[in-house]
Amino acid sequence: MSASEMDPLAEELNNTCDSEAEGMSEGSEWSEEGNVNGSESVDMVIEDDCTDYGDVIELTPESIMWKLFRSEDAAYEFYKRFGKCYGFGIRKADFGKDDSGRVIRRRFFCNRAGLRDPKHYNRLDRRREHKPETRSNCEAKLSIYLDVEATVWRVRKVVMEHNHDLTPAGMIHMMPNFRNMTDSSKAQINGMQDHGITTSKILGYMVGHAGGYSFVGFTKKDAYNYVQRTKRARIMDGDSNATIGYLEGKATLDPMYAARYLVTEERMLANMFWADGGSRIDYQFFDYVIAFDSIYKKNKDKRPLVIFSGLNNHKHTTIFRFGLLMYENLLTNKISQHFDK
Repeated sequence: MSASEMDPLAEELNNTCDSEAEGMSEGSEWSEEGNVNGSESVDMVIEDDCTDYGDVIELTPESIMWKLFRSEDAAYEFYKRFGKCYGFGIRKADFGKDDSGRVIRRRFFCNRAGLRDPKHYNRLDRRREHKPETRSNCEAKLSIYLDVEATVWRVRKVVMEHNHDLTPAGMIHMMPNFRNMTDSSKAQINGMQDHGITTSKILGYMVGHAGGYSFVGFTKKDAYNYVQRTKRARIMDGDSNATIGYLEGKATLDPMYAARYLVTEERMLANMFWADGGSRIDYQFFDYVIAFDSIYKKNKDKRPLVIFSGLNNHKHTTIFRFGLLMYENLLTNKISQHFDK
């Protein structure tokens, strides 16, 4: 197919930066039919396929100024790919809206733009050492605006000069903007987790198989975060229902096991108490001294964890029951009084 027969909205070059430079000859010969408005030589970035938008490795500021985008997200993907080819990360910056609340201006900065707030250096109560400085007040940016009549986004300003060293090509995939876990890596982690292998051993195996941390494509923290998200997702219908289901399962194994809980009008779990058979037997014999302690608030929801304890005949502490409270009020005391009924 010749260049004149190509759809200007679908004409793209190869995905990778190296192959784009080799394939410029075919994509750069556009006929008049392939130009926007019949005269402008403009690249259109398709929102549905932002990863293949043409040559970026040899773009000049003048050629970027002629680019058009279907949406601000398409412009973001373009600048993200541009930064990956050159070795710098990007981040979304400020934007402007019109009277109707529609976004009409947007800027994208180099991820090293700006400086750390001086207040972080002037704190007298700081105990930890400062993290390495990552901001260098870099001025590189891409500024776009919405052409309301043409319903496309145009480039207002582009700055390509950086005041810092760019990331080498062999390490660019480890920057937060560009690193990601592939589906095959996730499937491998899930499979090994299901067989009881710990996360540290899984990561060690994957690093050894890839030939080093630089070739895995993600960091140790990314792997642990993914494992935690997967575990939370496996708790069907929320953690409250999972807790109740666990307590009901314990009751089938221990005939003397008991649990009581309340539900609010919004169907939220309120106060909850539980005790196993051994604790209830101890309560029958050593109930003459009971300590009610509700100072433990180490859980995520900051709810008081109540411990009912006492002393046995050897003057050792024995636990009678536990409670997770929503409100410490008279109703809680009534529930505890009738717990064994």
